[in-house]
Amino acid sequence: MNFARTVIHLCSSFKSYRDIRDLPATASVRYLLKLLALLALLLVGSFIPAAFHGCNEFVSRFDQNRPVFSLHDGHVTSDAKQPFSWGDDGLRFILDTTGQVTQPDPKTLRGILFMADSFSFWIKATNAPDARAFTHEQKLAGFPDGIVTGEYIGHLVTASLWLTAPFLWVLLILVGMLTCLLQAYLFSIAASFLERVMPSPIRLNQLLNIAIHAVTPAAIIVTAYTAMQLKGLDLWLIYLIAYGIFLIGATNACRDRSAMEESHEDDWL
Repeated sequence: MNFARTVIHLCSSFKSYRDIRDLPATASVRYLLKLLALLALLLVGSFIPAAFHGCNEFVSRFDQNRPVFSLHDGHVTSDAKQPFSWGDDGLRFILDTTGQVTQPDPKTLRGILFMADSFSFWIKATNAPDARAFTHEQKLAGFPDGIVTGEYIGHLVTASLWLTAPFLWVLLILVGMLTCLLQAYLFSIAASFLERVMPSPIRLNQLLNIAIHAVTPAAIIVTAYTAMQLKGLDLWLIYLIAYGIFLIGATNACRDRSAMEESHEDDWL
């Protein structure tokens, strides 16, 4: 059974899991790797347009009332009167090469402070003055020389996005593999103890195959919702519900029915 057909069957019928129940564990792991590689690629592909849209909005806000300043050999130069601040309470920009401003604006959610040889950005959960801000400072050494405009920043962001995308793809695959294999293993261990009292017990390796392949519908649903950027959804809860439904349904469908029927007949006799 090829990969695409397997995916369709696993999402459409619990009985299809009987075809993968007795596979070697390595085959199940290879299937999971293919599935997560495809879904991670779709996620990265959906993130890139959203990232470009966010970058365009950022560039537009950056250029509004922006002072003229340049970057040369890792140092900022400007004839503007400083400190110079522009933007709003949601996104604030500050230019100060004199050292008068060294801390985030406590009244703004996020912003960027351009200093003599570095820049610092901050993010806050709320714009309350006493809210804690996450800050990070980055030296400007190594950045290309030029007038710092929205177009300048846009080129840097675009280049970094294309460089980051492959690493993000690999990271999503690794995190997905670790999460899925761990949850499948834990389920298999727990279920194997319960199977001992069943008339037609499913073996540990069979439970592991079922648990790995039952990820398919849940992972596809969550990937689709994430790619569509739907708001207000608890994706983790949706994943658990979908995974639980297919896990239980597939396990029951993979049970040896003839052994169960014989056990019921013995109970009546």
